[in-house]
Amino acid sequence: MITIIEAINQLELYLLEVEEKYIESHLGTIEAPNEYIFDVKSYCILCHAAFEECIENVCLRLLQEIVDNYVLHKNISYSTLCLLHFNSKAMELNDKQWKDNQRLFDHFTSELKRIKSAYSTYVKENNHGVDLKYLKKMLIPLGIDIPQNPLHQNSLSQLAKFRGGYAHTSSRAATTLSPEDAKNYVYDVYDMTIEIAAKARQIYYYGIY
Repeated sequence: MITIIEAINQLELYLLEVEEKYIESHLGTIEAPNEYIFDVKSYCILCHAAFEECIENVCLRLLQEIVDNYVLHKNISYSTLCLLHFNSKAMELNDKQWKDNQRLFDHFTSELKRIKSAYSTYVKENNHGVDLKYLKKMLIPLGIDIPQNPLHQNSLSQLAKFRGGYAHTSSRAATTLSPEDAKNYVYDVYDMTIEIAAKARQIYYYGIY
């Protein structure tokens, strides 16, 4: 599994490559939409996929870190609490559910491993984008708030909207997005992704013993 820094570095290089290939030649020129629509379409779809992959990798890395810190070092964090809060099953303290020789550490180890499996499955198989509704499902259980910059949120929504339109409509029916607007949306979402990665790297852990 790649580190958070590696995920961001890969994202940066990929975005630059895609920009150079599909967008750079159209910037600052006067062209009819039919001259750039295929390149803008490719740019939006590929950048959206790159953001999705990067944020998924950041979340999976943080998830692994949360579980390892508890199981291997008996350390917890705000993220640990959030992960348990949003995913744990209610349990009553009675003789049937809690055995006399059962330890809290073992119980929470089992819970975290169960949650990790379910969360990983969701991210790898059932997450289908990076707009706000998907970000909430990935970030909130890990103790990371959704970035609140209105400009970045709007750009994220616009990129997701155009990516969906380009992916599910013919080029003739798709709404045209200018190369400049496409690039601006991507740069804003990149800034949001950097903020998410920074928050994931700043999680602080405390020893429970």
